[in-house]
Formats: sequence, C-alpha cells, structure tokens
Amino acid sequence: MADGVGGSRDVGGSDGARQRYGERFAEVRVSSGEPFHILYGPGVDDRFIGADYQERGFEEVLWGLLRGAGYERIAFASLRQPVYFLDHFSPHADPSVEAPPGPRPPGVMRNAMLSGPMGRIDLRAAQVGPAPAPAAAHPFASPRPAPRATLTDSHGVMMLDAYLRHSPVRTAVVLTQAEETLRHNQARRELAGVFADWAQHSDRNLWLLVFRKTSLAEVADFVSDLRVYPRLDAYLQEQRVAGPGRRGSHAVGHPGRAELARLIHLMRMREGLRIADWRELDALLRTLAAHPQTIRNWRGLLEELLEADEQLSRAGVLERGWVHGPLAAAGSALERLEAMPGLGPAKERIRTLRSRMTVRRRLLAQGLGAGAQAPSPHLVFTGNPGTGKTTVARLIGDMYRELGLLERGHVVEVGASDLIDRVVGGTARLTDEAMDRALDGVLFIDEAYGLSDQRDGFGREAVQTLVARMENDRDRVVVVVAGYPEEMEEFLAMNAGLNSRFDRENFISFSDFDVELLQRILFDGMRAQGMHWTPALEDRLRTVVASLHATKDEKFGNARAMRALAGAVFDAWSARVVSAPADVTLPAADAQDVPERYREHLDRPAPDPKELVAGLDALVGLSAVKARMVGLTNRLRLRQARETGGFAAPHLLFVGPPGTGKTTVARMTGDLFREMGLLRKGHVEEVSRAELVSQYLGGTAIKTREAVARALDGVLFIDEAYSLSSTAGSQSDYGSEAITTLVAEMENHRGRLVVVAAGYPAEMDTFLAGNSGLRGRFTERIVFDDYSVPELVEILRRLAAGEHYGLTPGAVLRAEAWLTDQKLRYAATFSNGRAVRNLFEEMEARLAARLAPRLDSGTLPGDLLSGDLMFEPQDVPDPPATPGASP
Repeated sequence: MADGVGGSRDVGGSDGARQRYGERFAEVRVSSGEPFHILYGPGVDDRFIGADYQERGFEEVLWGLLRGAGYERIAFASLRQPVYFLDHFSPHADPSVEAPPGPRPPGVMRNAMLSGPMGRIDLRAAQVGPAPAPAAAHPFASPRPAPRATLTDSHGVMMLDAYLRHSPVRTAVVLTQAEETLRHNQARRELAGVFADWAQHSDRNLWLLVFRKTSLAEVADFVSDLRVYPRLDAYLQEQRVAGPGRRGSHAVGHPGRAELARLIHLMRMREGLRIADWRELDALLRTLAAHPQTIRNWRGLLEELLEADEQLSRAGVLERGWVHGPLAAAGSALERLEAMPGLGPAKERIRTLRSRMTVRRRLLAQGLGAGAQAPSPHLVFTGNPGTGKTTVARLIGDMYRELGLLERGHVVEVGASDLIDRVVGGTARLTDEAMDRALDGVLFIDEAYGLSDQRDGFGREAVQTLVARMENDRDRVVVVVAGYPEEMEEFLAMNAGLNSRFDRENFISFSDFDVELLQRILFDGMRAQGMHWTPALEDRLRTVVASLHATKDEKFGNARAMRALAGAVFDAWSARVVSAPADVTLPAADAQDVPERYREHLDRPAPDPKELVAGLDALVGLSAVKARMVGLTNRLRLRQARETGGFAAPHLLFVGPPGTGKTTVARMTGDLFREMGLLRKGHVEEVSRAELVSQYLGGTAIKTREAVARALDGVLFIDEAYSLSSTAGSQSDYGSEAITTLVAEMENHRGRLVVVAAGYPAEMDTFLAGNSGLRGRFTERIVFDDYSVPELVEILRRLAAGEHYGLTPGAVLRAEAWLTDQKLRYAATFSNGRAVRNLFEEMEARLAARLAPRLDSGTLPGDLLSGDLMFEPQDVPDPPATPGASP
C-alpha cells in the first residue's frame, strides 16, 4: 500500500472509504503534499457507523484512513500520552533505526538517533516486547499499549520529530487533542520549532491535528491567540482564506440520515430496538438528521427506549423532546405554510415549486428525465419587512429536507454586514464561513441588496464568493435572498453568474398585509400575552391599525409592526394595573391604554371653526381663505355627527398676485389640516421647478416621486407651479413629465398628500390647461386678492410693532400716500406685502440716519432706545418722481 519515496497519495474521497467509514469522511483528503492536515468539528469526539455496520471510534477511523493512504507508521499523541500507537506494527516499523549489529544492553534505547533526559537509557524497556509481524489480520487484536507515564513532553516531541524526519518508513503523526496539547504541553517551544522546521522540509510524511472547534475560523483564531506556533498559525490563515476545494483541512460534522439509519438497524438487529411504523421511518430519519446530535448521543437516547421497552416512533420522539423548534412542529412544512395567515401569492408559488420538485424526483427514480437540466433550488423573496419572508425561509428548509434535497434543512440567517470585512480577503472568508455553517441547509440573506451598495468593492467580493460556493456546493446548500423588489433586481444584475443561478420561476413576492389581517395579528399577539380588553379599546386599536395601514410606506413592518403595537399596549396596561392586589383578577385593558405614540392615529373631533381660524386672524385680510377653512370644518363636523367618517383633504390652488400671503397660508395649511384630522403629520415640503425637474430623461419622474415621498402625510407646496409647463417648442424641457408624474402620485396617495400649487391667475390657468388630469385634482381654488391701501397700512403697523416701532399720525398719512401711488403706478406688478416690507426697510434706514448724530453724541435717552421708537413723517420716503422698476 505504500507509495514511492516522495510520492503523494490521497484517500477518503474514494468509494471504498465512503463504504467503509461512512459519509462524514467521504470528502477527507489525507495528502502528504501538505505539511499539516487539520480535522475539526463536532464529530471528532464521536463514534461512527460505517457502511459495513461496524461501529468505530474516531482514532480507529483515522488509523484506517491513514493506513489506506499508505502510511506504514501511525503515531498518536495527546497531552496525557505524548506518544502512543493503536497497532503493534507502528512502533517497530522502521528497521533502519535499530542499533548496530550485536547485542543491545538492556534498558538502552533501540533508536540510536534518540536520547532523553538520561541519555539513551530507556525506562520503557520493560514494556517493549519483540516486534510483531507487520501484516496482522486485525491491527487492534491486542489491547492498546499502556501510556508511558515516564515519557516527558520534550522527549515525546523529540520522538515524533524523529519518526517524521529520520525514517524511510512513511509516517503520520496524529495530535488527537490539539487544543489541550498546544496550550498546556511543557515543550511548547520545542514543538513550535518542530512545526516550523517541518513546514520547510516536509516530504511524504504528515502531521495531522485534531481540534474540537466547530469551524476552521475558530481553529485559526485559537492558534493565533496562543502566540506560540507562528508557522502553524500562518498555515491555518492560508487555509482560512483558501476557499472551497481547499486541501489540508476538513470538518467532521454530525451524522446524516444514512448513518442514523445504520445505527437504528444495528441496534434493531443486535439489541432488539423495535420500530413502531416502518412507513414513517424515512420521514423520522430526516427529522432526526436535521437535529445536530452525535452518534454517541443518539445511541444513548435509543438505549432509553430499550430500557423503557418502547418502540421508536415520531410521536415518542416528540414526546421525549428529542427534537425542538420547527422540527417538533406538527404537520409537514407545506401544511404549516398553509396555516399561516395571508401570503396568498407566496403560497401559490411555493405549491408549484414543491410539485415540480416532487414530480422530478419521481421521474428520476424511474430512470426518466436524467438528461434534463435540474431546476435551480435557490429563491428570491421580494417584499416589505414583516411580510413573512424569514418565516417562510425556515419552512423552505424543512420542505427541502422532507423532499430529500437537503440533509438537515436548517437556516443560517445573515445580512449584508455579516458578509463584509474591510480587510482584503476578509470578505471572502466571512462569506465562506457563512456558507460552511449553512451546508446541508439554507443560507438566508436578508436585505441582500446591501451587497451592491458597497462602493469599495467588498460587496462584489462577497457576491463572487457566493456564486462560486453556490456552484461548488450546489447539492448541499440552498441560497434565499430577500429584499425590496427594485433593489433586488439591481442586486441580481450586478453579477451575471449570480443572476443565472436564480430561475425567474423562483421569484416569490410577499405582499403587504391588508387591514383585517393586521388586526388579527395584533389581537392574536395580545391574546398570547394573556391580555383581555374592553370593546372600547378594541375599536380604538382597529382605528390605529387602519391608520397605520393607510399611511404605510415601503418600510412599514406589517406583522412586525403589529407585534410592536401589541407589546406597547401590554406595557401601557401593565404600568396601570401593576399595583392591583395579587389576589384580584387584573382589570381589562381599556381605551386609556392606547400608547401615547399611537394616539395620533385616532380620529380627532372636528375643531371649533373659530379656534381653527384663530391663527389666520393674525393675518390681514384673507377673508376667502378663512371662509374656505371654516367650510371644511363644518363639513367634517357634520360627517362626524352622522358617523359617516371623514374625507380626504383636498388639493388646493392658490391664485393671486405676489405678496398676498399665498406662501404664508400654504405653510399654515398643514397645521390646519392636521388639527382637522385630515393629515397625520401636517408638515410642509416646499419645492420649486428645480427640485422636480431633471436635465436627463427619466430623472424628472424620480425627483418628483422623491419630493412626494418627503411630503406624505403633509403638504407639498409648489410655488410658481406654472413654471412646470413646458416651454413652447422646447425638446429638452421635462416639466410636462413632472406634471404627469405629479398627477399620478396625487391619485396614488389620496388622503395622505395635499398639494398646494400657487401662482399668478393667468399663468395658473395655462398650467391647468396643460394636463387634463390637473383640473380634476385641484378641487379647491382660493383667490388671494390685492390688498387695499388700509390693509397695506395695517400690515405696515403690524410689521413695525413686531420690531418695536410705532407710527405717528403724520407717518401714517405719508405711508398711505406712498402706497396709493405705488398701487396706481405699478398696477400690473404691484407686490402688495413685499412692497410694504420694502417701505418698512426704507423707513428704518431713514430713522437710523436721523438719529445717528444723537447716537454718536450719546444724547439719545436710554429709555427711548429700550422702548418703542416712533416713525415720523420725514422717515417715510416721497413717491418716486418718475416710474421705475417695480418694488
């Protein structure tokens, strides 16, 4: 079985190894081409049931693998036993190390190349007998030699080094308890030196180290933290980033379905284990294999059945709690999916997917359809948060396990941030580790589009690694990616290989839940917490849920939002009843237990019209605006009195000359509609043409939708809206695109958006005529007339008073004359309130100039400065002698 000198031979992936030692070693490659080989995982402390129905320990399996690979001497080492052997041939396998011809004195080491703390004196001489024949029928026919307690750690390291470096016999050294030995060995420096030297001069011999860590990353981190074995540390880091198909390391996991079946049949034949129903055995095996346990543990559990004289059955397994979580759920994965509320389109697509896979497996079992390309099992889930994507991903794992496509069907949940590392090579490592954890199950990547947002390229590195693993492990892992629909399309488009691995038939859409389903989830959640409540609270919560649904955006949490609301109601109720006597039934939750942050979603009583327009009364004039707001309030009060509900806040058209208060009133409209209960937030988003129109094709629609999104549940105020109308003959003016998009958004968000468009009367008529849908959307036209001269003077008085100024009667007369002249002189372009502000600023400048000498001399009384200064007639400018630019 030995190879030639310097040769390399692999074993473990062959059919022979699969048949003899079992599936957990089917991919192990014990190669002399590497200085070290690392085995790790939960199986290294386990026992194994081979295809020959022989139960073996881990050391025995390793001995068989290594002997099958041509290693003639196989030495083992642990913290307690620095050197030991499982067979009697290995200690005597190398005739070249015998002492020179002639008798060897008793108690002298037979290996002339070694010496110990006492020279070549061999304290083990009494334990070593003559070398047996190398071809024993069974390597373990005799008991394993007893541990040599007198062998020091240093001497053990020297012996292992000599076996590897100075022997023509092909040798493997197995460090069976690597964590303990590397940490506590008294000869760590010598061992580190042996590792370093061996890594440079290794040929056909091998160090094999066995770790109990569950992942290669944990092994690498453990050795790195020791800071004692730099060469081994470097080798492990190389293995860590090597990716799929790496040689030199292998995980030994939990037993699969086939090995568990052999254990059950072995115990059935030899120990009398009984099967309750043979028809359910296959499904039961799939369930057991999905639960990570060692053969040792499973044997112990089955022995409990034997002791209790019970039969093996699924019901008994569940009753004894051998499996838990989704594995213990009653019914198949499809039955549990059907029992979930909502998810109509998703359920239909998954039914089709299951039928397709079931029929394909039946055809393959009949020898049909083998030449057809296998459909991709990978899935794309699109939808908003809280729509059941994660829950269904877990059911997909169970369904694939039930169909025999996956061994375990467990789900590993990660986000984009879990796969990204800012260190070169680190992203591939993290992605590989996530895939390793998901082997034989499902890797669920929520908000996967986050990988396409990594501008520094690390996200692309994760995707490339993911694509490679999806190909290399295509029979052992299913990838489910989830996120918003548009973002997921962009994510898949970033890599052609990624896109090709997801069949379009495997795109499953998760719709937002309707109001009735959300209410059902809420009350089910409250009931599950042990709550009881009054009809009044239920009515209010139904109103809250309806409002949350009506005002939802793409970030609305659906079921997640209902769980949060149920928790908030419980907190409010418990804070109120916590002081109730312990022996008294807790009072029911009632209307006062609606959490404060949710009260804005409750219906508000219509305000008193006088109180509503109180803020507008601070403005001069605007009688038409005040009348319209009073009219809306009275209409709302009538509907509430008749219990017929409210109505959607209307879109408003403000028309009038400049300076008549259109912008001021638009900013107040949000608050007014919020007080009426017609808008939830009432904020105002002010935009102009520049914020809505792009210079590029398609960009205008995006900018307009973004502006609408910012204004939802409030007011979108477009001043000089007529500027959106396309310039005559212009081929590059996208204003009409903004109008078309705006009309659609006004309809899509009816009840959540108020658009106020303002501008000059004639221009606004042109604006409405440019799109047939605009006039029907703006149902309220409010005219802002020019202010009269007395109203303009009143605006001047209020503006001056706000700055602690007053006007003498003479100053008022001159101001009236100046404003009258301006209205007549600039009738077509008079700016009303803006003209008043210009006048005020000029009067303040004249007053400052008049008082400057007294300020400089310090003769101006302090009480005058601290009180109201009066504008005198000379502070008011004369009307211009000739027409000029409009003020």
